[in-house]
Amino acid sequence: MLGSVLLLAAGCSAREGSDAATASACSTAVGYRAQQIGGRTVALWYPTSVAPTPFAYGPQFSSVLAHDAPPTRACGAAVPLVVFSHGDLGCGLQSVTFTEELARHGYVVAAPDHADAALCHTPMSGSSLPSAPPAQPPILRPQAWSEESRQDRRQDVESVIDELLADREFASVIDAQRIGLAGHSLGGYTVVGIAGGWPSWKDARVRAVLALSPYVMPFQVQKTLSDVHIPIMYQGGTLDVGITPFLRGPQGAFAAAQAPAYLLVLRAAGHFAWVNCGHEHTTQACLEHVADARLAAQYGIAFFDRHLKGLPAPQLDRADARLALYEHK
Repeated sequence: MLGSVLLLAAGCSAREGSDAATASACSTAVGYRAQQIGGRTVALWYPTSVAPTPFAYGPQFSSVLAHDAPPTRACGAAVPLVVFSHGDLGCGLQSVTFTEELARHGYVVAAPDHADAALCHTPMSGSSLPSAPPAQPPILRPQAWSEESRQDRRQDVESVIDELLADREFASVIDAQRIGLAGHSLGGYTVVGIAGGWPSWKDARVRAVLALSPYVMPFQVQKTLSDVHIPIMYQGGTLDVGITPFLRGPQGAFAAAQAPAYLLVLRAAGHFAWVNCGHEHTTQACLEHVADARLAAQYGIAFFDRHLKGLPAPQLDRADARLALYEHK
């Protein structure tokens, strides 16, 4: 499970419930900063009232956002928090197409650099590179994995939730009753574990989980996927031969999931479809020109809109013709 490098973009939001009718008249910019939390560098995207300007995440990718701006409530309302866990060797900036676009729709999104971050890092003045990660069992031996495997990642996610809910700037912006997790590859293992895949990892504050090409085989071996009792969406790809076959079919993760659950399979998408945007170098261009990136983000955002914000999110009830497979229950 490798999680490689990438970066992306910008900001508007919508209120939920009875305020949904006025959402179109209310928008905010997206702010971005890097912050130290629990000894990790964390990339943060969030609503802000500061006007966006061009911003470069690095030499290969840029966006338009309000860098280091103060967070504000979106249209006067507190918003959900989604913590994103990157893939093995990736970093908090590996999937900006999704993380920044989610913030555009009225979320605080936090993505820590775990100890295994190696192929990329979230730049932050004065921060040091992550220490070497603890040893983990071989990926190809899921039977060797247990609740002790990669506990450091669980601790990182818990620290982010704890500290942001107590942070002087973010505490009033985040709705503590609406917390979700998203993760890619080994990050998918991390968030499914916290959702209940590992009983001792379970965090009752988490209300929904999005798992992108997730390493779920250890949970399948232990038969714990049915212990996840919150909404879950799995995303895979037809060329993701190491993971997606374990998500689909009568013995797959989706079949074991408790409703509400979703399975989306992108056409001709490999394991890095969620962290690679081809030759595009801006968020806007990626979402406009790369169908897989756009579909993955649209369905992922709709999932959180329904299960964290309580919005109808009708896209979840139909399959886009460009998908190879879409199931829900």
